[in-house]
Amino acid sequence: MLHEHPVHRARQLRWVLPLLALLLGATLLTLAVQYALSQHDVEAEFFRAHKTIHNTSQLLRRGLWVGGAALLLALAGIGAWALRTTQRIVRPVHTLHRALDALAGGDLGVRVELHGSDEFREVAESANRLVGEFGATLGRVHALTDRIRALSEQVARDPHDEAARAELRRLAVELDECVEFFRLGPVRTVRDGDR
Repeated sequence: MLHEHPVHRARQLRWVLPLLALLLGATLLTLAVQYALSQHDVEAEFFRAHKTIHNTSQLLRRGLWVGGAALLLALAGIGAWALRTTQRIVRPVHTLHRALDALAGGDLGVRVELHGSDEFREVAESANRLVGEFGATLGRVHALTDRIRALSEQVARDPHDEAARAELRRLAVELDECVEFFRLGPVRTVRDGDR
C-alpha cells in the first residue's frame, strides 16, 4: 500500500496521516460524549432500579471497550482505504516523474506506460507524443546538419558551384524552420485551475 520511493511515500503519508488524526479526534470526541451521556442515563437508571455501582461501572466499561474497538476497526479500514487510494495517485506520478527526469537528461528513447484504467493515462500519452515529436524533430535536425556539412565541404572545394550554394541556402532555411519547433517564446506558467 505504501509507495516504495521515499519521497512519494512521504507525500502519500502527508495526505493520509492528517485524515487519520482528524478521524481519531472525532472518534475520541464521540466516545467522550457517548460516555458522558451514558453515565447520566446509567445514574438515572441506578436511582430508579436501585442497581449497584459496581454493575453500573461494568456496563459503562463494556460499552466503552466495544465502542472503542468498533471505532478503531473503522479507523483501520478508512486508513487502509486512504493508503490504497493515495497509492493509485502516487504510483503513476512517480512513473511520470522518472520518465521526465530521463527526458531532462536527454534520453529521447523513454516512454511512459501506465495501466489502462489509470487516471494518468492521458498525461502519459501526451508525454509520449511530446517525446516522439522531440525525437522526430531532432532526427530531422541531424539529417539536415549532415547534408549541410557535406555541401559546405563541396562549396569549400569549388566556391563557384552555384547549384551547391543554392542547395546549401535552401537547407539552411529548412534547418531554421525545423529548429523553430524548439524556439523559446516568452515564459508562461500553467497553473492548476487555468483553462
